[in-house]
Amino acid sequence: MSTPKEMKVSITFDDGTSKEVKYALTPLRSGDNPHQAGFIGEPGNSYTELIEGRGMGFTNHLDLSSYAVAVEISKTMAFLKDPRTEAVVINKHTNPAVCATRVTQVDALEIALTTDKKSPFGGVMGTSSKLNRDTANFLVAKNKAEKWVLDVLAAPDFEDGCVELLSQTMKNLRIIDVSSINTWEKINSGILGLNMKWTIGGKPVVTDVDSTSFFNAKYGMEVLSKRKPTASEMIDAHISWIIAKAVQSNSFAFVKDAVQLAECGGQTNREDSAKFSYERGTEFNVSFKGSTGATDSFIFDRTAIDLLHTMGVTVVVHPTRKLLTTGSLKADEEILQVMDDYNMVLIRPHLIGAEGQEKVWRVFRHL
Repeated sequence: MSTPKEMKVSITFDDGTSKEVKYALTPLRSGDNPHQAGFIGEPGNSYTELIEGRGMGFTNHLDLSSYAVAVEISKTMAFLKDPRTEAVVINKHTNPAVCATRVTQVDALEIALTTDKKSPFGGVMGTSSKLNRDTANFLVAKNKAEKWVLDVLAAPDFEDGCVELLSQTMKNLRIIDVSSINTWEKINSGILGLNMKWTIGGKPVVTDVDSTSFFNAKYGMEVLSKRKPTASEMIDAHISWIIAKAVQSNSFAFVKDAVQLAECGGQTNREDSAKFSYERGTEFNVSFKGSTGATDSFIFDRTAIDLLHTMGVTVVVHPTRKLLTTGSLKADEEILQVMDDYNMVLIRPHLIGAEGQEKVWRVFRHL
């Protein structure tokens, strides 16, 4: 097979107009696996690889979504007028392994790493703001003390001396400057605002990019339970919903005090995602007491609520079946009764249309 040098995507719309984008293709160190070739397209202004180390692979580029999650959390905290706007996310295989947001960047990184001592190793770290010297010093000290490494570090610019310090100590670290991706639209642009994968038979499957978030949409956080959330619990409800959106479906994400405790996705049911999250947290002595759990889909019956209650979760965020055609609303009533019996909080995020009508808000991620 000859090596591709360029890719052109052309889309014609129903009004007769068309748009086209060309990508010059450069070979990657590897594709999804070593026996597969990989290529990166360059359509113009994008992120800059300051230090490549041994070269970026296919999944390294995909995991730069850690930067998008960090920015979304930071923007949401600012929107909610919470001063903890310095967000740090470390992705592993396209899922946020650890995540936290704090007043200072290094505090966010340090507390994020307390919840999982295994997964972040060799991950792809994204920060919502310019990487500062305190964070660089922390990473260097951790590397020297524990031989702890990252594969990739992405930040919107770096304070003077940080790149040199990190590259001298963490030899294979690839350092990426994402400062040119300076708007939410660029972070989530896809191809002409669309995301694409390929299914069997070589057919493209296309969806709109999910750029909807708390800070750019009208939304509601309807409290369905008798107990109302505290201000801190409502902040955690927002963050857990963002993380659930970033995790492969079926997802569950658990947050306490603006720190991700654990997450799991890619399972065939959300109860397993919750169970595996708990097992991982337990391995690292993480307490779920008083935490908030969010899932990208509605909960089917009380089995999941019983499990969450046993874990110590006190707030659950899920879209419920209201406004959906899937299943009966009776199950939601039964779940709500169990929540009230346990004195737990149930929150239903939803969008609000231009005319004030409620719209379903689901955050599945199958790409």
